[in-house]
Amino acid sequence: MPFYPGKVANELQDYVEEILEYAGDDEHVVASYRDALRDAIADYDADRLAAEIGPHPQPGAAPTDEWDESEEPVVAFEQSASWESHEAVNRFAKEALEGMTTIAADGSEIGPTEEFTVPFGLVQVAWTANHHDPDGDYDSDVSSHVLGPQTVTEEDEEGGMRYVDGSVPGHERYRAEGRAVVECIRRFADRDPTPVVVYDGPLVPLFANTYAPDVRDEYYRETMARVLAASEHHEVPVVGYTAGTKRTNLAKMLQQAYSERLGDEPLIADARILDGFTENWGDRSLAFANRWGETVDELATTYEGTEYGFAEEVLFTYLDVPGGDAMDYLEFPEWIQRADLVEHVLDVVRAETGVGRGYPEILQQADANAVLDTGAKERFLALVQEFADEEDLPIDWDAKTLSKERRRR
Repeated sequence: MPFYPGKVANELQDYVEEILEYAGDDEHVVASYRDALRDAIADYDADRLAAEIGPHPQPGAAPTDEWDESEEPVVAFEQSASWESHEAVNRFAKEALEGMTTIAADGSEIGPTEEFTVPFGLVQVAWTANHHDPDGDYDSDVSSHVLGPQTVTEEDEEGGMRYVDGSVPGHERYRAEGRAVVECIRRFADRDPTPVVVYDGPLVPLFANTYAPDVRDEYYRETMARVLAASEHHEVPVVGYTAGTKRTNLAKMLQQAYSERLGDEPLIADARILDGFTENWGDRSLAFANRWGETVDELATTYEGTEYGFAEEVLFTYLDVPGGDAMDYLEFPEWIQRADLVEHVLDVVRAETGVGRGYPEILQQADANAVLDTGAKERFLALVQEFADEEDLPIDWDAKTLSKERRRR
């Protein structure tokens, strides 16, 4: 059936008000939160603020040591104040990255296949380590993981039949990406200077809360707990990078601290609040502990014989590196702050975003290596069919799919 753009355009008109309501914030509400954040800096030291929000088990955010060291909610990146072109960003990036190894991993997936009577899936994960030396030296690798029919299907409650679970490749991809990061940390930990890993997404997988408990724990919490534990054990910084976000951790903290002023106001994006305090490329918010949801409390694992828990040890900051309209959300383990490495690590991230024109170049490299192109599925299907023929296995084309293929030729 052809696509009818006129009909779709008419339908979109019905959503104008809904889109404006979703995307916009009332300016007076934004101003109320900005005033509250400004007042909180003056009214509370870190201990008093923590005590004020303490009765709330998940207050969104909690102050760190930086709170008492600043009179503003933003740490200014003052050296960029005089920059007048992107060439200045490039010069900063070149200096910050020279000889520094940055690492990223990414993945892509296929399936579960519906073309055959027996379903399969495929996960491909790529990692890249750019050493930023004059010779352009870097290391990289790509691994593929075939998901068999038992993996991509679930048994019904009666145990009488199996059905395809379309979410499995995504779960397997997340776990495989995490394993690739851990292996990279092990492999490059002894390099001098110490590498920085830029992880594509948050370090606290709140999005996994919608999954079944066993899936959430096995694939997501355990995976990320091991990434965090490996980072701390080997002392290799990891930064979770989310470009442009509507997170409301700070807004929730301010609601708890000023319940009478803000208790009836809607939560608004932290980036909207902080936007009133930033001036320069590379400015960032103070660092806060992530206290949103139970997921962060349950990030725990045993690594190399040592038990690790991260209940209050995943910090976050917002970084202003234009490339979009919203500030970017960064998470990192608390040990980086204890080691006084925050500014060094964030300079590396700033430099990567400068090279990447608003998004870390190392993440773009990993994505380019991992992505499965438009013809990958067809080649995978052909490999499965060739394998089935060679091994004389009962893997046949599904009749409905075969009929569609013939009609579309």
